[in-house]
Amino acid sequence: MSQLGSLGFTDADLTPRLKFVNILPSVVFLATVGALWLSGAPAHPPTLGVLKQNAADINWVGALVLTAAALVVGLLLQPLELASIRFLEGYWRTSGPLRRLGEHGRWIQQRRKDRLVWLSEELSQGVYEELVEHVPRELATFPDEQRVLPTALGNRLRAAEERAGKVYSLDATLTWPRLYFVLPQDVLRFVSQSRNELDTAVRLCLSFALTSLVSAALLLRHPVWLALPLGFALLSAVAYRAAVHAAEGYGVTFTSVIDVYRLRLLKEMSVKMPTDSDDEININDSLRLLWEREGALDEPVAYAPDEPRGSTS
Repeated sequence: MSQLGSLGFTDADLTPRLKFVNILPSVVFLATVGALWLSGAPAHPPTLGVLKQNAADINWVGALVLTAAALVVGLLLQPLELASIRFLEGYWRTSGPLRRLGEHGRWIQQRRKDRLVWLSEELSQGVYEELVEHVPRELATFPDEQRVLPTALGNRLRAAEERAGKVYSLDATLTWPRLYFVLPQDVLRFVSQSRNELDTAVRLCLSFALTSLVSAALLLRHPVWLALPLGFALLSAVAYRAAVHAAEGYGVTFTSVIDVYRLRLLKEMSVKMPTDSDDEININDSLRLLWEREGALDEPVAYAPDEPRGSTS
């Protein structure tokens, strides 16, 4: 951390999330591309001797510049965390270069879902009993009502958003930003850990893919070295699979937190607590209309200002 200290940063400034989710992928990309350039690419095949000579020439100044560049890129990428996940989820424009890719991806994912639905119907008739555990688990990774997305990552996250809180008539995308403010610190740490795993895998996937493309451009005239960008492409694929599995785990965490702490949100909002599940559904229907900022309430939301707030731990 001596180089970062010379830039005015300490360990307290660089949180584990910033280090692993943003700075680490930046370092992978910049270090790889920088090493190839210093070793003679693209004009000549990379050689260790040229790399050592050029590295000696730039000495500590170059290392400081690389460190600063990785830090700056990491900081600039931090606001784009949601955008990077959305990209890998498949939320692409319906026009432009990704339109055809999106249509093909949705076709593949829909075929997979249709096959699982067919197998599920067969299972109900006592056929393919060896798949009795596999099929329901795989089918749960697809959304029930909304149109499928072109990627497995997108469908897993959309399925979690669609089903979490559904039994309570809660819209998870509306509820979660509000529920987050009333969660206990230990729960927040657990949620953050689960989310960090997802975000890190997504960023590494994109970083490896970009490194593969840029290194391929630098090494295009030297076919023997094209094994390097191929290796990064394989690492990108592995990171994507890791992101898919992390999304499944995050979906379970996301759903469980809503199951356990949804009533704490009502208490913190001084809403009269429901007497049974039907009463809770009616309250949640009204709150959803309020949170959507549209529509008039059929019945007012009852408040209970005298009830103690924050007593649930």
